[in-house]
Amino acid sequence: MCHVGVIDTLSFRSDQTPHRPVIEHSWRRSALSGVRPEDNTPARLHDIGSADPLLDAARPVLDDAAARLAETDVSLLLVDHECRMVTRVAFGTTVERRLDAIGAAPGVPFGEDIVGTTALGTPAETRGGVIVNSTEHYLEQFRSISCYGQPIIHPATRRLAGIICMSEIADRINPLAVPVVDGIVADIADRLLDRSRAHQRRVLDAFQRAAPRRDVAVAAVGDDLQLTNALAAELLSPTDIGALRAIATDPALRTTTLPLTLVSGAEVEIAVEPVAGTRGAALFRFRPLAAPTPTRPTPVRPSPTTVAVSGEPGTGRTTLALELASEGAVIIDVADELIAGRQPDVAAFLTRARSSGVPLVIDGVDLLDDRSVALLTRAAAPTPAATPLILVSGPRAQLGPTVAALLGRCATRVDPAPLRHRISELAAIASGILGDIDPELTLSGPATDALLSQDWPGNLTELIAVLRGAAESCRHRTARVIETADLPAAYRTTSRAAHLSGREQAERTAIVDALDRSGGNKVHAARDLGISRTTLYARMRALGI
Repeated sequence: MCHVGVIDTLSFRSDQTPHRPVIEHSWRRSALSGVRPEDNTPARLHDIGSADPLLDAARPVLDDAAARLAETDVSLLLVDHECRMVTRVAFGTTVERRLDAIGAAPGVPFGEDIVGTTALGTPAETRGGVIVNSTEHYLEQFRSISCYGQPIIHPATRRLAGIICMSEIADRINPLAVPVVDGIVADIADRLLDRSRAHQRRVLDAFQRAAPRRDVAVAAVGDDLQLTNALAAELLSPTDIGALRAIATDPALRTTTLPLTLVSGAEVEIAVEPVAGTRGAALFRFRPLAAPTPTRPTPVRPSPTTVAVSGEPGTGRTTLALELASEGAVIIDVADELIAGRQPDVAAFLTRARSSGVPLVIDGVDLLDDRSVALLTRAAAPTPAATPLILVSGPRAQLGPTVAALLGRCATRVDPAPLRHRISELAAIASGILGDIDPELTLSGPATDALLSQDWPGNLTELIAVLRGAAESCRHRTARVIETADLPAAYRTTSRAAHLSGREQAERTAIVDALDRSGGNKVHAARDLGISRTTLYARMRALGI
């Protein structure tokens, strides 16, 4: 369906045409985003763990407002900087039932690109207070309520921290909502500033205690603060800072030592120390290692006998095998041969390679039939006349016994690690790939943080595709720094689940499985797990479910 038609229809329907410019512009943005008036609130919940500092600052203010607004049949809704609902406080059963009916629950996104014009999403676009009366809502299901929303701007960072909205079931919002909401927003901003000052003081104190040593590179990274001494400033790029921020925000972070490959290619060891009394802040000390580790496996000299290269698709296993082969090597791509309807003639390729005195590269040896594998097993025997073989296969754990036995005869074995096991190198890998795509582009810290939080089942192939799309978006903006918004939508969030420890990952899996078995019923899931519903809610929040 053409969205332009939707815009034209809405713009000229006399009974629904917005009369105020702020609402008219919002409707147009909503339509251009593909939102339709008959759409419903999305059912998929998002991780809101990153909004904990906002909720901590807002909770006492909302509790005070609850005492003043009791029995008024209005509600206060709080969303974070990405317009995901954090909490709601309803002061009457009628409005509470209406909020349930429209799906207003923690974790639900209320951005204009998702649900159109609301007093939760539109203030994020205008950066100012917005009244949205009943029929001014873009979605039809919201048109029984009227709202006033005001953005919360963090006084220290001047960034959007969230939005407070007052809602009631009425044709027009009560004018008294404006001073009430503005007062609540001011109180929350004051609490954010107090917490930010305390947070910054602790980070600064930790940095000052560590920084006097001029022979050690030191950095301190917090939610809205980053400090480096001279050595660290020379060592780190903005992308590296993004990688450090991802480490600092790990909820399971403890004092530890980790390897890290910087964007420059330098390999360092970092001593990480969480800053006491803060959330998401850490102190880093850097020790360069003797020799840098390249961003892909070190090439091995061509073997006079056999080399086995095993790994997941997309790990660069084929590229590595070709690097190991000498010029003029005979190359078979088994998958391509089979797709073309040809059964690879291994004996003929062996004869050709032996007569030419060059290695034989077989990509996809695990796709060959048993006869071909048997021939290769014989050819892999270390004899003076043996043809050098470079055999490429899937992960060893997934191989059948005959192929596993063949690779076991290889003199050299190389196993490129999947990207999810190379997190310490990922920032450097991504920057290297981006340099090949467009040398003038760089990754911002938040964009790097988002990349570090992904699972990358497609490994390097997936990362390359993501960066190419991001580079195109960045160039379209005529910019030189890739931001989070340039990444594909599925790669923009930094889920807390990506940073969980092994024990927490297992706990998260158990809870998700229990919720699946119970069809999402939390009472039944809690009973299945043998815990209280309150404990289940707490663990779901902590584990990013």
